[in-house]
Amino acid sequence: MDFWKEERVVSYLVEIEKFYKDCSTDFFPGINLLNQLNKQDKRELNKRLHLDKIIGCEKRLVLNVCIENQEKDNFSFYLIRTLDLDIEVNNYGSSKSTVFIELAKKYFKAKGWFHLQLFNLLFERGYVIKKEDINFVLELHKEIKKQSDFDKWAILRFATKLNNWEKFDIAMRKERELFTILSLKMGKPIYFNFPNLLGISNNAIQHYRESGDVILKAMDYYNRTSQIEKLDSKKGTFKRKKQEYFENKPIQDKDFEEVVFDIFPELK
Repeated sequence: MDFWKEERVVSYLVEIEKFYKDCSTDFFPGINLLNQLNKQDKRELNKRLHLDKIIGCEKRLVLNVCIENQEKDNFSFYLIRTLDLDIEVNNYGSSKSTVFIELAKKYFKAKGWFHLQLFNLLFERGYVIKKEDINFVLELHKEIKKQSDFDKWAILRFATKLNNWEKFDIAMRKERELFTILSLKMGKPIYFNFPNLLGISNNAIQHYRESGDVILKAMDYYNRTSQIEKLDSKKGTFKRKKQEYFENKPIQDKDFEEVVFDIFPELK
């Protein structure tokens, strides 16, 4: 390692300790130092990075200890996002709590925007959904008090069912399509502000054409087709859009369909 890279490594080690002690800002000032290192340099950095000593815990519990402390949220999120850092993610913290559970709590209680990509990155780091995660999310359903709570709960349920970063990434890019199918399953608009399932269906057949087949399949499976056609009987908008869809149907998104079948296996 040349002199300048050594300097960057040393500076990074100093900056990350400072950031742990005061992470009141969500921006880590030493991020550019890491970007200037190659793979070999980053391996050396990880050998010399002793977060366990900085935090005062076992090495395997670094992320668990941090994420359980709300005051260290920005630091925890930085660790999850920075894939160049070797961080263990599959261990249990206090009271058999997992990193996923602690992250899910923060997401569910968040009043503003939340980085959903953190779940994706957690999976990319090799996180595997555990029985405790599934049970936690199922129990969390009892805490739903408003529609936005249910929307968040549904995202967490999707995550536990998919248990895969590539599939969860597709799910988040296609969340409107997923909530369309969930609305059809529930028999009422979920996530959307449409007054009824006709609005949901008109929107889907017009805007989610690459997923049209699986959405129409869900409509039939959940016995919503006749209800939607009845609502459509006066104007016939959905009937016309559906006919136009079949006449000019694009290639269907098979990767998304796999995600749908993981979340709604009854549609296979």
